[in-house]
Amino acid sequence: MVIYTIEIPHDWKKITIQGIDSNVAAILTKSGDTIISDYGKYSEKFDETNKVFSKAQISKYKRLGMDTKNLFFSDCPEIDQAQGTFLNEYYMYEVIDNYNVKFRISKKDNEGITGISVDSLFKTNNRLTIYSKNLNKIEKDLLINALYTVKFHKN
Repeated sequence: MVIYTIEIPHDWKKITIQGIDSNVAAILTKSGDTIISDYGKYSEKFDETNKVFSKAQISKYKRLGMDTKNLFFSDCPEIDQAQGTFLNEYYMYEVIDNYNVKFRISKKDNEGITGISVDSLFKTNNRLTIYSKNLNKIEKDLLINALYTVKFHKN
């Protein structure tokens, strides 16, 4: 089942992988990184958030003996949480082939996820996600450019 087409660099190769409850495909980049395509009800939604605490809250938790090493805190927690300051990726919406597409782009090279997610594709309960992890700058830029070439195909 062809859900979409995408223009990829000539030295990237499409590979076959087996999904369990969704239509899964993959692309192998020149560097050997894998780009995953997942179309189904349970595909990734790109809905990550981080709770940001005030310094006063963190101090209180420490006094109570709580482990705070994995908590995020700042002088402006509401603003930093709303702006995604402590997330590993930037998020934005674009229109591609007349569909609202959510982009997730890693803030740092070689770290984080870069890809797109399309919710309720073809007015179904299925979602399409195309993404890769920890890409170097060149491959990340090539993937972003390729994602803008996606054409969706309803079967």
